[in-house]
Amino acid sequence: MREQERPPADPSAAATVFHLAFIGRSVHTIAFVGVPVTLSYDYLPPGSDIRRDVGDEAGDRQSVYLTIPATPDLPPAVLKQAMLDALVSSLPLSVALLIGSYVVFAAGLRINRIAGPTVPWAWAFFAIFCVALVALVAWVRFGVLADGLRLGREQATVLAATPQRLLVETTGPFGVASYDLPVESVKHLTVTRGPVHDARHHARRLWHLAVTLSDGRTIPILPGRDERELRWVSGTIARAMRIPP
Repeated sequence: MREQERPPADPSAAATVFHLAFIGRSVHTIAFVGVPVTLSYDYLPPGSDIRRDVGDEAGDRQSVYLTIPATPDLPPAVLKQAMLDALVSSLPLSVALLIGSYVVFAAGLRINRIAGPTVPWAWAFFAIFCVALVALVAWVRFGVLADGLRLGREQATVLAATPQRLLVETTGPFGVASYDLPVESVKHLTVTRGPVHDARHHARRLWHLAVTLSDGRTIPILPGRDERELRWVSGTIARAMRIPP
């Protein structure tokens, strides 16, 4: 992506310059001038670190510039949602293991002819075993989800959305990429959860913003970000470019 520079209109204007140094490539700079706008948290979770700048010194209030920094620390709300997702996604495996355990336990009671006051104790220990089994499966699943989320949030991305085009610079564990997409090539934006391949070609099921192009290709950006953040970014880009969200 070619370098863009806009000189400030006056000395008091605030200029924000972002540098992305890519391995084996030259340093790309996106520079723009504008007053940072406080994000509306109607859709973003509290504590979101996304920064938005609108317009430039020429009076252009239609262009939007978004900075999504690399933040490997997961917010509490994201961790809570990941725990819930891990519990739900682990249920099929947990149920299968519980059914198998019950069959073995019941057979053991009959074979060993356990009766009398020992039976309630046996069922109590079996219940404890079932809870521990479900917790273990969910914890393993949570570890996989959390690793993917941390990797996704280590991806630094800069977006520039104008009525004419969408510019994207991104670097991190999910690879280095630069896109210059004319508005006519962007068909629509979708917030979805699905497999995103990292730089090592490992597929990770994460929330991300899918940019669908007119030629049928789909470009995933902002993997691992909160769903509400992604919907806000999608709506902001769609309004700036005047395309369906």
